[in-house]
Amino acid sequence: MRRVAAIAFLLTISVSAFAQDGGMTIAIPSARTAAVGGIHVGSTADLSSLFSNPAGFMAAEAHLSLAEISVAASGPIFDIATVVIQGLSQGDVTSMLGSERVQSMLSSIYAAADVLGPINFGYLGKGLGFGIFNTSDVTFASNAPLTLTATIAEQVTLSGGYAFRIPFPEGSLSTLDFGILLKGSMRGEIELTKSVVQLISLFDGISLETVTGEPFRFISGIGLDVGIRYGYSDIFAIGIVGKDLFTPTLTQSFSTFDAFLDNSATPTATDGLIPVDLTAGILFAPRLGIFERFINDLRFMVDYVDILDFITHPTTARNPILHASMGMEVRLLEILTLRGGFNQGLLAAGLGIELSIFNVHVAMFGTELSAEPGIQPIYNAQVSIEFRI
Repeated sequence: MRRVAAIAFLLTISVSAFAQDGGMTIAIPSARTAAVGGIHVGSTADLSSLFSNPAGFMAAEAHLSLAEISVAASGPIFDIATVVIQGLSQGDVTSMLGSERVQSMLSSIYAAADVLGPINFGYLGKGLGFGIFNTSDVTFASNAPLTLTATIAEQVTLSGGYAFRIPFPEGSLSTLDFGILLKGSMRGEIELTKSVVQLISLFDGISLETVTGEPFRFISGIGLDVGIRYGYSDIFAIGIVGKDLFTPTLTQSFSTFDAFLDNSATPTATDGLIPVDLTAGILFAPRLGIFERFINDLRFMVDYVDILDFITHPTTARNPILHASMGMEVRLLEILTLRGGFNQGLLAAGLGIELSIFNVHVAMFGTELSAEPGIQPIYNAQVSIEFRI
């Protein structure tokens, strides 16, 4: 069984190609939320609400996601692709890697991409939310001079939760919802670290054994989120959520991927615990009167993310500016949605086109890799195609 799963893992990463992060994060990427400055705990926008605030399951519009393909790229992905294509077309990869342009790029590179899908099935609404998703990742980073580390990963995530409403007196415009979410994830990672000299020889004789002979990690985790959401007449909402209240992880490290395939191999096991993330946010959706025939929905959202990071994980705590996020979303003529936001000190923007069961979302947004604003920003692009009913 392990061998079958491993082969499936290799086939998946070979066709989907790119990723975002080498760590364990139990969530899914969303172009819609990225375009408004990230996930907002007062909003109940789409299936990404599964990982924002489970209390929103009660107020969310019911919908079923049948499938989705989402592709995201971070850093100079297009520069890398251009260099590789030129080298392959010229038939001289060695000269390409030795060029001044590539040497400069490798000296301080961080580039990543991820693919969500094709497994993307979930339901949200009427107090219930559940889903199963897969993501395929690759990250390129230069952690030492003239050395490149690539992390290739495949992750499967499951989640399910329930929300219930506290009754108010009849005629009240207020609502108060509580929600709980259980989530789990399994992730496999292969890590390759090569110097520029090794990269030259690697391109001369690359094969499947090049990957299977590298170190492999298998990470599993299961977690709990709890949230609360107060709403007033669909105009105003405030949400508070405790993510990863208890999310233990187990990392099994193997000397090579081939060792993972060998049932007799004994891995090195390490227990971990994802830090608690306490987040609060506000949603304001004003009524537009006669303009509602053209502007169907207008939302403003402000959040403060990971409020207690200086207590829950002080060694990786970030500047307070990087915790603030805000976003705006305006829907026009029932079809076109324009989005904008501000997150981690960087701008975000995007749009969505909704055509019955077929939706397309596009986002451009920034991410700060360091703990201080403006030190190591990268920009990202993401496109999602969703089929839902």
